[in-house]
Amino acid sequence: MLSQAEIDALLAGSIEIESPDSEDPINLAELMGEKPSESKAEVERQVKPYNFWSPDRFSKEQMRAVEMVHEDLAERLTSSLPSFLRTNMRPRVVHSEQGRFHDFLKDLPTNSLFHMITLAPLPSQMIVTISPEISYNILELRLGGRSEGTKHRRELTEIDQLLLRGLVEHMLNDFKAAWSKIVVVEPALEDSTVNYHWVQMVMGNERVMLITFEMTLQAVTGTMNVYIPFNMLKPIASLLNPHAWIAGQKERHVDPRAREQMLQNLGQVSLPLKAVLGHAQLNFSDLLNLQVGDVIPLDHPLDQDIPVYVGTQIHFSGRVGIKGNQLAVQITGKVHPEKPGSPAR
Repeated sequence: MLSQAEIDALLAGSIEIESPDSEDPINLAELMGEKPSESKAEVERQVKPYNFWSPDRFSKEQMRAVEMVHEDLAERLTSSLPSFLRTNMRPRVVHSEQGRFHDFLKDLPTNSLFHMITLAPLPSQMIVTISPEISYNILELRLGGRSEGTKHRRELTEIDQLLLRGLVEHMLNDFKAAWSKIVVVEPALEDSTVNYHWVQMVMGNERVMLITFEMTLQAVTGTMNVYIPFNMLKPIASLLNPHAWIAGQKERHVDPRAREQMLQNLGQVSLPLKAVLGHAQLNFSDLLNLQVGDVIPLDHPLDQDIPVYVGTQIHFSGRVGIKGNQLAVQITGKVHPEKPGSPAR
């Protein structure tokens, strides 16, 4: 058995072996494709550190593609969160890295609320956490108060968790829209929990990609962390490149021929159209006593337009009249979508 010193000498080319078919000795280093003239310093410069416990599984291009997805998510949250919180908030991506979820979990506060989100049909589930200073500020706003930026030390109650869960559910549509540039997914909030050990048991030492958002709300700055398991991204690894995401961002140009054909096909579709003359409310006793020839007054004035429905939606207003021997309705205007029942002017 060779000692470690003899092994090092063989690899360095200091020891040669004899060949039975040739008088020339065989240099082991040359046989392995190494140059014996290389110095120890040159060999050491070629050595690169590699972490076998937490290796990087995705290239820089794939990492950048995931970052771009979440940068788009940040822009969407900038538009949707103010309507939910009734105040301005502008998230932005400030950091991303790869590692073990167990290592990231050590840096989180003990009172963190973990939101487990699935992106069907992708496997596994990702974790979303919001720092306590932002979470308590959101709770103050949801409950009608105003946070002054003081630190809260209390535990999150069930009502607190339910309100924060509603915030994450509000963000699911933005997650779906941001990921749609690469793959069609259906986000769903599976669970929200403060049980640190339960989350540790579910995720274990799984390798994840961390995306950190900086969030500022009423002069209070905090973070939102998104932990995406590698198992979730593996099925779409080939799609994770910036070029695919940019291609998904491009607007689709309408084909004039396809549009004309579509309009022709739609022109043959039958739609129900009805005009409502008015309504009446009767007692049950009056309904039982109705006889032929009785007159029921309606609540709609005779000199005002009546609503005209296409399907179940009001689209036009009209006037009742007669055309030939049939009752008819003359269209007098279109109804504004934002003001149902009001004619266009």
